[in-house]
Amino acid sequence: MSTPVEASSLSSPPASAAPTTSKAMLWTGRVLSGLSVALFLMSAVMKLSQNPQVVQGWQGQQGYPLSTLVPIGIVELLCVVLYAVPRTAVLGALLLTAYLGGAVATHVRISDPFTSPIIIGVVVWAGLYLRDARIRALVPLRRDP
Repeated sequence: MSTPVEASSLSSPPASAAPTTSKAMLWTGRVLSGLSVALFLMSAVMKLSQNPQVVQGWQGQQGYPLSTLVPIGIVELLCVVLYAVPRTAVLGALLLTAYLGGAVATHVRISDPFTSPIIIGVVVWAGLYLRDARIRALVPLRRDP
């Protein structure tokens, strides 16, 4: 018969066991995250301002109704704000990944190259991975001997 799990084994590991973040990793992560935030902010502002070039691409090339442009811009803005705030960065990264999934689907649908949204998604997660030790603990890229 199995024994009940002790409460102490369910608690999180001591702080000393948490992976550390070097200054170089932290700043590289911040730069990658900052570039991602700037890119998404620019995209959201262009959607919200209904820039003529964006409107033409939105309706003409991509085939979406104009009535969806502002709501998508608002969603994009909310996702990037969540990503920019350290406390909600993981949720923001997940939501940006979903947003970029829609971008990939749109590019595939209109027979456009779809690598750009994938690369942007990798940069979003790389920035978070480098600046947040909790993410590195969840997704270790190497095992210590």
